[in-house]
Amino acid sequence: MWEVALATLRHRRQSFVATFIAVLLGSALVVACAGLMETGIRIAVPPERLAAAPIVISGQQAYTVPKEDPNDLKDMKTVALVERQWLDPALAGELAGVAGVERVVGEANIAATVVRDGQPVVVGAQSWGHDWASAVLGPFELTDGDEPKDERDVVLDAATASAAGAKVGDRVQVSTKGVVEDFRLIGLVPAAGEDAQSLLFFASSAMGDLGEHGDQVSSYGLFLKPGTDVDALAETLEEKLDGRPYTVLTEDDRGVAEHPEAVGGRAQLIPLAAVFAGMAIFIAMFVVSSTLGLSVQQRTRELATLRAIGATPRQVRRMVIGEAFFIAIIAAALGCVPGMLIGPFLFSIMSDNGVISPVVQFHQGFLAYLIGPGVALVTTLIAARITSSRAAKVSPATALAEASVQRRWLSFWRVLFAFLFFGIGVALFIVTGAVMSGPVASATAGPAVMAWAISLALLAPGFTKLFAKLLAGPVRAAAGISGYLANANLRLRNVRMAAAVTPIMLMVGIALANFYTSSTQEAAAARWFTEPLRAEAVVSSTIGGLAPDVVDRVRSVEGVEAASRYITSAGWIDKPYDGSHVASPWPIQGVDAQNASLITGITPVRGDLGRLSGDTAALPTVQAADMGVDIGDSVTLRMGDGRQAEVEVVALFEAKEGYEMIVAPAALVAAHSTTGMVRQILVAGRDGVDPDDLAAAVTRQVASVPGAVVGDRDTIAGFAEGTRTQTWVNYMLIGVITGYTLISVTNTLVMATAARKRELGVQRLIGSTPKQVMRMLAAEASVVAIIGIVLGTIASLATLIPFSAVVLGRPVPSGSVFIFIAVAAASIVLALGATLLPARKLLDVPAAEAARAVD
Repeated sequence: MWEVALATLRHRRQSFVATFIAVLLGSALVVACAGLMETGIRIAVPPERLAAAPIVISGQQAYTVPKEDPNDLKDMKTVALVERQWLDPALAGELAGVAGVERVVGEANIAATVVRDGQPVVVGAQSWGHDWASAVLGPFELTDGDEPKDERDVVLDAATASAAGAKVGDRVQVSTKGVVEDFRLIGLVPAAGEDAQSLLFFASSAMGDLGEHGDQVSSYGLFLKPGTDVDALAETLEEKLDGRPYTVLTEDDRGVAEHPEAVGGRAQLIPLAAVFAGMAIFIAMFVVSSTLGLSVQQRTRELATLRAIGATPRQVRRMVIGEAFFIAIIAAALGCVPGMLIGPFLFSIMSDNGVISPVVQFHQGFLAYLIGPGVALVTTLIAARITSSRAAKVSPATALAEASVQRRWLSFWRVLFAFLFFGIGVALFIVTGAVMSGPVASATAGPAVMAWAISLALLAPGFTKLFAKLLAGPVRAAAGISGYLANANLRLRNVRMAAAVTPIMLMVGIALANFYTSSTQEAAAARWFTEPLRAEAVVSSTIGGLAPDVVDRVRSVEGVEAASRYITSAGWIDKPYDGSHVASPWPIQGVDAQNASLITGITPVRGDLGRLSGDTAALPTVQAADMGVDIGDSVTLRMGDGRQAEVEVVALFEAKEGYEMIVAPAALVAAHSTTGMVRQILVAGRDGVDPDDLAAAVTRQVASVPGAVVGDRDTIAGFAEGTRTQTWVNYMLIGVITGYTLISVTNTLVMATAARKRELGVQRLIGSTPKQVMRMLAAEASVVAIIGIVLGTIASLATLIPFSAVVLGRPVPSGSVFIFIAVAAASIVLALGATLLPARKLLDVPAAEAARAVD
């Protein structure tokens, strides 16, 4: 039957165009996702500041948390740290004693920014200050001037100096510790290269006073003795440092020491790529099944003839699978070409929106070009196997009898699987509402919408017939005799119409479920993390941080009731063991004790937020009770930089399940942050004070503070920022998936319309005008779109209702109604366009000629 399959492809090319395009795009998306996943696994960051050191020792930037048993050191979960991990100064001597190491050079990083006319001068994405002794790690050699020796000497890279309008010998203003002071530009070094960043080098003796972490080492660069093998020495160092929170970096991995934030992107990029690929495969299987099924339906007479002349069920099945195989193998291979473009495009959008650091290099190796086509091919063959079963099992007599009439669609297996996936959807509905909590509730959203969609798709012919009856009256009233003909076609062709309904339903269901899940997550994060904060005005710094005395100046402004430094981070509770935050760390919110109760909006159940100073913290009541912790007890926090902090519990408060956080003194959180500085001050006004007037007064007060800007509460940096970034990325990913579905739907509808050439020709011969035919087709397409929209909305609501109830406490998801309107309108326009445009072309063919066309 392989010869017959090839002959069919030659003579029915148009019938397989939709399948070809669906497989090609499916392969392209899987190739792109494989590239994203490879990038997330590798996290390759070419070094710039450390390029001269063959081996770099850095902190692991990760923390291993016991999953269930605190004593089980094998069952651990590794989670990225949110702040830079600092190294033990004594490690330098230990590394210098390793055979093959010639010299060990430490690098320190402090928040430092050149300021010009009160505005920061930053080249690239960041600005850091370094010890001049570490310049050799670049290597950064002077192109002009001398090395810094005095405490007020500074060496700049050429790009930053140019942007500041400064030359060697000039005075430049530099912000360190939130204070702007004059420095003498003593020398210039070349710019950092491709990784654009502002570089400031200070005298070694000045580092401890200039930065909050100026006396701490962020990484060690190792220079090797001549003839030393880099890989062999790296293995020796890994063995020596095994069990300690250090990592040995070589080649492109060395850049991770310069950009520790890149490690955190792995936790987001890998699951995003996996989910995205899963959705692409799911949609591809449905679309390919739908298009192949429609092709088989249109060839019922052909298949019946093959059965009548002696073809066995196995041969018919092999023919249908063979057709799909030849299409898929070509389309899957060609899908690598757009996959080469889609992968970098998606990665650039993700890096631009903060999902992963832009310094990470995108990698899409040969495995991606094997996985993509392979998955697309397997998906197509599975869909073809499912599609071929019905045509292969009927007897020749039955097939011939069904050649001109609508075949039955209801079968035992269809009903069984429909109820099976319906049960899965119900189970996920219950699990989401009764078991899940907080942001993790979204984990069931993807599987849930797919389960509901599969269940509805399996019963789509029945729903199509039911809705066609319900809409018969409005269709007849709106389109007259053309509506009557449309109703007749919808009743008699419900199986073929269902082939067009299914992809529309998929597009609507997946789009609505994901769009509203993302917007609901964002609203929940803002509600539970940010809304409780009282802040009519927010003072932010654009130069790395604010000096400690700025908050006192803000408090002195007339009309200000409370002002507090504000900083966020994340960490864990080490002791006593806490199993509530294993997969993700606790959000930590740092505020000042003086105004903590007024700023946070938290009313302690027990204790006093006014005691939040030094080594103290406030915990949610439920988690404290689970750990057996009460007021006055001590707990050990693992802060964002991986270091421990022994704190006393001074307050307990109620928190929304799934959105709990730890409240700690701002100074404590800042000390364990990457910069060591606080970048925001929250300001609450007295009752009756106009927010605009308050903001204006605060602006006047901080006008002399370089880099200080005043905004409203929307500028609060917090835990909702990550959710907001994730939301936009989800929009982008769902946009790509929706676009893929749109193309598939278009091809399905175009193919279905083009196959009706003979039918439309006969209709015109018996008296219908082209205008009546077009009105009939428009009515059919509108009904198909409406049915798809209704079923897709049902699938999305079954997913969104329990999710919204969990995270927002109400069954109605958050998000603009215009999202639904846009998705629905796009579906209707798509259905009409994909039906009427090919129909217009068919009507150009003389009626008599069209009526003689072969089905």
